[in-house]
Amino acid sequence: MTSTTRPNWRRRALVLLGGLVLLALLGFGFRSCRSEPEAPPYRTGQVESGALVQTVSASGVIEALVTVEVGSQISGQIQAIMVDFNDRVKAGQVLAELDPQTYQSRLRLGQADVAAGEAAVKQADAQAQQARQELARRKSLAAQGYYSPAALEAAEAQARTSAAALEAARARVQQSRASLRTTEVDLSRTRIVSPIDGVVVLRAIEPGQTVAASFQAPVLFRIARDFDRVKVKISVDEADIGGVKEGQVVTFSVDAFPDQMFEGIVTQVRKQPVTEQNVVAYTVMAEAANTGGRLLPGMTANADIVIQRRDGVLKVPVAALRWAPPAQVQAAPRGPPGTPIRNDSGPAHPGSVPVQKVVGQLGLDPKQKKAWSDIQADLRVQATAAAGAGADREAGRRAVAVAVDRGLGRLEATLTPAQKARLKVLRPLAFDVGPDPDGFVAGVVYRPGPEGPEPVVLRVGPSDGSMTEVRGALKAGEAVILGGGPKARMRVVVN
Repeated sequence: MTSTTRPNWRRRALVLLGGLVLLALLGFGFRSCRSEPEAPPYRTGQVESGALVQTVSASGVIEALVTVEVGSQISGQIQAIMVDFNDRVKAGQVLAELDPQTYQSRLRLGQADVAAGEAAVKQADAQAQQARQELARRKSLAAQGYYSPAALEAAEAQARTSAAALEAARARVQQSRASLRTTEVDLSRTRIVSPIDGVVVLRAIEPGQTVAASFQAPVLFRIARDFDRVKVKISVDEADIGGVKEGQVVTFSVDAFPDQMFEGIVTQVRKQPVTEQNVVAYTVMAEAANTGGRLLPGMTANADIVIQRRDGVLKVPVAALRWAPPAQVQAAPRGPPGTPIRNDSGPAHPGSVPVQKVVGQLGLDPKQKKAWSDIQADLRVQATAAAGAGADREAGRRAVAVAVDRGLGRLEATLTPAQKARLKVLRPLAFDVGPDPDGFVAGVVYRPGPEGPEPVVLRVGPSDGSMTEVRGALKAGEAVILGGGPKARMRVVVN
């Protein structure tokens, strides 16, 4: 009897113990399921001190520094070509020759015409000399009474006619010689020569091809000066052209050498707009060294024009200036179920966006929102009265600023201590009047604090796209919030 009871007692004890452990595990799991999940952490970045380089990014095309298109001023058939692509040429070097036979024939014809003219001059000169001698003889005889005055006048007329004929013959010789010189020039133009030292980058003809230069000179060759230096033709959008000036540094890369950066200088900002698909751009020319001859005409350049460089400045990530703590409560208007939620934080007076930026970051509860709505109504009345009082613009602005200050004071009376502390920091933003002489405007970032994000009001300056220069109560190495943290809890309150 005793040996049978003891095992049963032990078995019951083990079952009871197992049940207690199971209940404990179930209770722990249930408690874990009911516990609030941990809030996601904030993403932070660091305040940095260093150089800030503000740039304008654009695309461009590599071009030779000096490019000359060599054409033909006369028509003819290509007889010979002496150079090809990539050949280096010197100034005066023959590049190609046209068939010269036609111009050689014209040259011989012109030479014969000049010779005939010179013979005609000699003949006219002899006739003029004879007429002068005849006139002199008749004058002598007329003085002795052997010739009548009429005969003397006829001799004088003949002398003048012979002299005029001589002048006409000499003029025809000059005309023939001018025509001969034109033919000689045309004959010399059958030899196409290089006007500069450079490299042949285009050859647009083949032997036997006929060149027609009736209306304009056709391009036969394109010669680029040696590629020790090149120019970059950059197309800059109209929104960015205002900061581009001559002398600024340009850094660019090309697809052929993506890991290598090249540097140049802006040499010209052309004022002629270029419109493509309703987009207006302006051409900026830059000059750069071409060490090793790696840059070739036609390459696409991905350029950054350095608008300004500021050394030793305090800067924060751009994302820090865009982040603000989410509102926790948003009130819904009175109405039937399903009415859309409406944001009642409309402008307190015209141009009061900075005021709403401040109030929107306080996390007002429904009661506080209602109080702010009443304050806004009073602000609108005061702003309208100030605008219609006939005072000048500056006086009206001061009156509105005083009204806003009083309104924020009334709102402050409804805030919690934490909200009051935040309003104290953010309050200067409500009276921001725009950029200062250095172009800085008011802004705010948040840094992690023991009781949550802490606002820091700053003056915000230029940006390079990832970092922004700031002035204010921050130090290099401090953390600022970029994002993350708890999401806004939308709790609809029906009034």
